[in-house]
Amino acid sequence: MVDKCPVHGHDMLLNAEYYRNPYAVYEQLHEEGTVHRICMADQVPVWLVTRFSDVHAGLRDQRLARAKEYAGPDFTTKRFPEGGPTGALPTSDPPEHTRLKQWVTHAFSPRKVRKYEPWVHELVDAQLDTFARRGGGDLVDDYGAVIPITVISEILGIPHKYRVKLKTWADLMFGSDEETNLETLKELQSAMTEILKAKKEDPSDDLISEWMHTDWEEGKALTPWQMVSMATFTLLAGFDTTMSMISRGALALMEEPEVLAKLRANPDLYPQALEELLRLFGSVHHGFRRFAVEDVEIAGTKIAKGDTVLLHLAAAGRDPNRHDEPNAFDLDRPDQAHLAFGGGPHYCSGAELGRMETVIALEKLFARFPNIALAVPREELRFRHSPLVPALLSLPVTV
Repeated sequence: MVDKCPVHGHDMLLNAEYYRNPYAVYEQLHEEGTVHRICMADQVPVWLVTRFSDVHAGLRDQRLARAKEYAGPDFTTKRFPEGGPTGALPTSDPPEHTRLKQWVTHAFSPRKVRKYEPWVHELVDAQLDTFARRGGGDLVDDYGAVIPITVISEILGIPHKYRVKLKTWADLMFGSDEETNLETLKELQSAMTEILKAKKEDPSDDLISEWMHTDWEEGKALTPWQMVSMATFTLLAGFDTTMSMISRGALALMEEPEVLAKLRANPDLYPQALEELLRLFGSVHHGFRRFAVEDVEIAGTKIAKGDTVLLHLAAAGRDPNRHDEPNAFDLDRPDQAHLAFGGGPHYCSGAELGRMETVIALEKLFARFPNIALAVPREELRFRHSPLVPALLSLPVTV
């Protein structure tokens, strides 16, 4: 039974079952239409857009802005990142967003990603050696988290003493109530402030040191708050969705033995398999909040100026109007189009890094362990209760 918002009376679809199995909800939403009036868990009313073509167009529609100044009075959330103030990378619009994004894009260029690849292979092999010695482990804590946390921490220059806290911080940030979310954000940003200060005094060969010691042209430099925000967001975005895709991708492949057999026989198909995993499972549920800067119409639905719009990237990947048999895992699917990394100005800068890490992690995992299996019944697996980033909390396996 769908809960009703006690304030606005709209459906509240984000219940415990949604977090465990959102795909049945996606199917229901597609059957009901394209634009849905619902309330989020924080009782903020939103227009949820699910059809692929409309989500794709919305990502590029300048009438849907991220700056909070365009929000109507019913957008009351303060939780990070949806409720964050304007001026940060995910909550700004061009041309300010364009200025901010230049600080990170060069660090994740195809050339840089190729440079990191041998190191990622070594990192993955080391983790798999540990699994072999132990006879198994947790594909979240001991594998899916370790790889991207290590990579993004090295790129940014995050000291080891902070790395052990990152997964806990992410789970609290994305899967908790607003009060815990904001307390965790304060703790994480305090750590970032300490790191930035240390890099200012003693730089090394990393991205934060580069930020602190580049002689930026007038008008291009960041304020101290923006510097902390940039470091915080780049760190979280640099590992959390990749951590989730490695573990959820591993689970999905274990549940698709025919697909997995084909991949083991043809490892060159792993990049293709990843695109199908991204289409089916998405790296985020929906995109960041957007606000209508004027009255707009989406798929025949009138949306008033100031209303909040959520473009559901993951549901779009399973749109039956775009894909035949959208819930099937089909390696030979001719059209694997998805929006897992967003689109338009806010397209994910680290998409290729995340792809590279996930492909290597999955290919080596299943090549190394032909008898890998869940160590607990499927129904005992626990999922993060996050409206933004889906994630397994643990994935115990035997090898």
